Amino acid sequence: MSNEEIFMCARFQAKREKLEALRSRLLEMVELTSQEEGCLFYNLHVDRDDPTIFYFLEGWKNSEALAFHDQAHYVQAIIQDAPELTTNGIKVNFMTKIS
Repeated sequence: MSNEEIFMCARFQAKREKLEALRSRLLEMVELTSQEEGCLFYNLHVDRDDPTIFYFLEGWKNSEALAFHDQAHYVQAIIQDAPELTTNGIKVNFMTKIS
C-alpha cells in the first residue's frame, strides 16, 4: 500500500424527509472519524444553495489509514443506510493536492 497522503470528497444528498437524520449521522461520523489515528482532517460542509447536500472533505495519512476508516462500523453503517437516507447514494471523488 502507498505511503502517499490521500485527499477526497464524499457527497451525500439527503431525501427531504431524512434531512435531519442524515445530518445527525454525518455529524456523529465527524466526531468518531476525527479520533482515527490516520485522519489528517475530516470536515463536513453543507451546500450554500441546497441544504440537503453535504460534503466531507477528507485527508488521510496513507492508504492504510483510509482502509481502516472504510472498515469502521460507522462507515459501514452509513454505506448500508445510504439508500434509505439519500437520493442517489454516496458519491466519492479522489483528489491530488497541487498547491
